[in-house]
Amino acid sequence: VLAGMVMPPNYGERYTNGFAALYADLADEYDAALIPFFMDGVALDPSKMQPDQIHPNAAGQPILLDNAWPAIVEVLPESVARSIDHGTIRQASP
Repeated sequence: VLAGMVMPPNYGERYTNGFAALYADLADEYDAALIPFFMDGVALDPSKMQPDQIHPNAAGQPILLDNAWPAIVEVLPESVARSIDHGTIRQASP
């Protein structure tokens, strides 16, 4: 599983587009499941971030799970994926 990130637009369109394409290219090359933007719904929400505004806090964890879950399930054997309840895992998050 490859957890993609997004660069802020102030880095310029050429750089940010190239950065985004890098994750898709690597996922294709290594046949990896891709989470397009792991921090989607968290990175720009101060209530989901620690005071350093870099790392997610406990409130952001369920969203990160939701972002990652489809890619995680994609790489698990089907029998294992069916036996894991995403809702139960999400409820266990702080």
